Amino acid sequence: MPDTATFSIVEIDVADDDQLGRLLAIRNQIDPRPLTVAGFRAEITAAVEQLELLAVLDGRDVGAAIGGWGAIHGEFGEAFLEAWVLPGARGRGVGTALVDRLAAFSRAHDMTTGRSFVLEGDDASLRFANRYGLVPDGGGQQGFLDLSDAHAAASPSLPPDVELTTLAERPDLLHAVYELNVLVRPEIPSAAGEPIPSFEAWDEQTTGDSGFLADLSILAVRDGRLIGSVQIYDNAEGTAFIGMTAVDPGSRRQGIARALKVELARRAATSGWHRIETYNDGANVRMRALNEELGYAYQPVFVNLKGPLPSS
Repeated sequence: MPDTATFSIVEIDVADDDQLGRLLAIRNQIDPRPLTVAGFRAEITAAVEQLELLAVLDGRDVGAAIGGWGAIHGEFGEAFLEAWVLPGARGRGVGTALVDRLAAFSRAHDMTTGRSFVLEGDDASLRFANRYGLVPDGGGQQGFLDLSDAHAAASPSLPPDVELTTLAERPDLLHAVYELNVLVRPEIPSAAGEPIPSFEAWDEQTTGDSGFLADLSILAVRDGRLIGSVQIYDNAEGTAFIGMTAVDPGSRRQGIARALKVELARRAATSGWHRIETYNDGANVRMRALNEELGYAYQPVFVNLKGPLPSS
């Protein structure tokens, strides 16, 4: 059992700038992808349930944790668990106490599976996760593109029978976007073999997300039929995030994915956005090669973890 006599676990209110800032001060010392208060709040706009914790030792913040899920993972009974403990406070049960609280919270909401991630090469964190039954389950990298005047001036090259529009301009294609996502979902390493989300859960986590940007979610249409899409979310502070890029298998190798991303960068740059972020699930060599050709840079590799939700 952890020695809880020397520290306390405190639930925080993410609407409070000071409390959230304290949590991020811990997280940002450990995670190489720093988050601001605004950035963190943008990341949780689609959360159905969320719990944020601080560990306080002798009046000093030494650990932090977040847990929760959106509509899609909630439908599958999957909860995300993340915990960070400063090096000087490790080995005193702080991490165990934080994860136990997250797991209990998740089980109370009928979640059965835990998900997390660790930086590739962080063997200590991986061993800690393994003790909870969380094991490697793929991985990926975040990438980013800093926008410039050149992006605002670029024009996508398209086959003559293909037109680009947006979901804001063509809301009637919403269900077609879902169906295209379902079609390509088995190609995504972390989703292969997973259940297919219902349209209702997918829609709640897409258009139901207050950060969803229908005016930047670009669609490729041929003869009235959707053949490609890119879904975009507001990541705060002038940053747009690519949630999903999908091209119908029958329309690949025609420059559709490139056109979608060039048009996204053009519209984003002309609308005052400063950066586009993305995530490559697994190696996804073709998409990564395309992104790098377009100027995206990549951050460190993370290992995804998954297993039965830890029990106390």
